Amino acid sequence: MAGRVVLLTIWVGPAYRKNRVTTELVSRVLDEIRESGKKITSICPVVGEFIDRNLEYADLIDKVHPGAVAYPKHEPAEGGHDEELTAIEHDLA
Repeated sequence: MAGRVVLLTIWVGPAYRKNRVTTELVSRVLDEIRESGKKITSICPVVGEFIDRNLEYADLIDKVHPGAVAYPKHEPAEGGHDEELTAIEHDLA
């Protein structure tokens, strides 16, 4: 069943922000959405930054309703994946 999931926000407790918890959480959510055949509308800046750094998830963005922070802005870091969402996680502190 096709459809769309709106991703509003993500929050990870301060004690877990340096342990790749945010990266793992976002990637698992996006993997589950991909398996369901749905697209996403991303309002969450953390999800937007994750997709910006992991372009293999860019195809999940709903073209009609992409959301406020949905489009990748630059090429992924060397190796194609972000090691950590450090800047974003720091901002959430």
